[in-house]
Amino acid sequence: MKFLTFIVMIFSSTFVLSEVFEDPKPLFSKDNPNFVESSKEVNSWPMKRLHVKEFQPLVFWGKDQILTQSGRLLKFKTKENLKLVNIEANRNNIDFVLRYFFELNQILKGSNLVLNRILIEEFDLMTLEDNSGLRFHMNKSKIENQLENLKTFLKSEYFNNIKDTFSYLDLRYQNKGAIGFRD
Repeated sequence: MKFLTFIVMIFSSTFVLSEVFEDPKPLFSKDNPNFVESSKEVNSWPMKRLHVKEFQPLVFWGKDQILTQSGRLLKFKTKENLKLVNIEANRNNIDFVLRYFFELNQILKGSNLVLNRILIEEFDLMTLEDNSGLRFHMNKSKIENQLENLKTFLKSEYFNNIKDTFSYLDLRYQNKGAIGFRD
């Protein structure tokens, strides 16, 4: 009798998994564009559990990849329903993005700006762009001072007065900035 109960429980747990995941096999396929890193089946009487560890997407990297919070680049076929910042840079900049992305994003959010894109070019040039087209130019090598200058500028009364005509701020000058205006 115990053996029959065990078989029924295995069948029912498989059935429950099939209900949760309409087709459970593609969930673990390498070709599937999801964020499953690993899965582990844990057998505990009377239930069977499935532990799934997911990658957490951080930003879009280039045209067809996503950078995860753990620093891994994954190919992704579609961008549907994901509202992530676009990054255009080479792979050498992954550590830099992981280190400073949240701080850059929070600085802009503090002034009601939404970070839309980061472009990291050769020769240390980095450009942040918000969803309205405002651009902020910086050097990667002196980022700490430039972040402080950006915070100060965005909190200033001067920025609030010129917000509608402002086009870009170049922070690559030591303790100074160059401002560009729209035509």
